[in-house]
Amino acid sequence: MTDIAGTAAQRTRLREFLAGCRDEAPLQLGVVPFGMLYGIGALAAGMPAWLAQLTSAVVFAGAAQLVIVQMLAAAAGALPIGLTAALLNLRHVLYSASVADHVRHLPRRWRLLLAYLLTDEAYAVAILRYQTATAGRGGADMTPGARPAGDLHHWYFLGCGLTLWATWQLSTAAGLLFGATIPPEWDIDFAVPLTFIALLTLLLRERAGQAAALAAALGALAFAALPYKLGLVAAILLGLVAGVWAARRGNGGENR
Repeated sequence: MTDIAGTAAQRTRLREFLAGCRDEAPLQLGVVPFGMLYGIGALAAGMPAWLAQLTSAVVFAGAAQLVIVQMLAAAAGALPIGLTAALLNLRHVLYSASVADHVRHLPRRWRLLLAYLLTDEAYAVAILRYQTATAGRGGADMTPGARPAGDLHHWYFLGCGLTLWATWQLSTAAGLLFGATIPPEWDIDFAVPLTFIALLTLLLRERAGQAAALAAALGALAFAALPYKLGLVAAILLGLVAGVWAARRGNGGENR
């Protein structure tokens, strides 16, 4: 019986993992040209190809990587580059807080792995899975003690994250190898907004996401003239504040 139970658990893990890969796959249509654009920009900014590829593997933050190479090309200093990258990635703090209760029961090695793989696209897909599972249990408390035995949704999260990671590495390599042969008229810059538009269709189902998107959009327009892409940073901060405010107001309304 033990062998049968173990085999069933392995099949469930594989099923969850493959489901994560499958659900994440459509978003890769925007990620591929995005990664190629980073590779091309890194070479244009004077980065060695090996360093550009290593950055994709270690940093693994598409928007921040793209802004960094643009700032390098503009001869920006280390301090504004570091500050901009840090501010761009502040949104991952909110992502982490959002998924914390869903992964708190996992061993440290799992939490570290999923933290590394936590990106906009992986979060958008994985959090919907967790929310659906929670709703299916009638909104049960997501503390470790209340979590049903055999919960394997982290394998779904792993599938989402690894799919994106592999695509990002391969698309970066493609940009480094073939970027010089891409005709300028192809204008693959479209990939950046395309990627985030796809995410919006997933995340705009809640009031907090709607508030964050609206505030960020208005901020991007208001601060578009700022140098070094700082308008984007300001827009992100506005979106974060608006999203947190809307979420807290919603929770307060439920408590009342």
